[in-house]
Amino acid sequence: MRRFRREPVFPFFSYIIEMITEQEVRQLVAEKFSEDNLSHCFLVDIELKGAKTLRVFIDSKEGVSFGECKKLSRFLEEKIEAGSLMDKNYLLEVSSPGVDRPLKFLEQYPKHKGRLFEIQTNEGNFTAALMDVENGSLIFEKKELGKNNNKAKKAEKEIKEINFESIRSAKVLVSF
Repeated sequence: MRRFRREPVFPFFSYIIEMITEQEVRQLVAEKFSEDNLSHCFLVDIELKGAKTLRVFIDSKEGVSFGECKKLSRFLEEKIEAGSLMDKNYLLEVSSPGVDRPLKFLEQYPKHKGRLFEIQTNEGNFTAALMDVENGSLIFEKKELGKNNNKAKKAEKEIKEINFESIRSAKVLVSF
């Protein structure tokens, strides 16, 4: 479905510009990802704000490089400008999701093994380190202090296996 927007030219006149839709962005990204040099990448998210801002977040099992983001960005830029699908002064950003964004796909987890996560599930919330990813399940290690929360006592480890489908939100916690 095409969306249109009126742009004022003079106080009494206006013209209509076509705006790109999220579905069209998905199709363009899929077209570019069908090429051998980007076939390992996948689309994580799209943020489309009117005809002025388009943010595309991509990832792969190994992570994405600046060069891969640049290839997709140039491709999208070419298509947008050829079809006049956004405002003349539009903002286009293509990047990896970054640590501040929750993980959305199971394929994003393996590269974060050993890192600490903040997890929200249907059963509750917890913080734990990702140990492994097996058959659609994530294995976390929760560390709890011994009785009386005494740091001198050995921390007890609890292994927790979570089905990926039961995760509402998962964010990697940044440690310094």
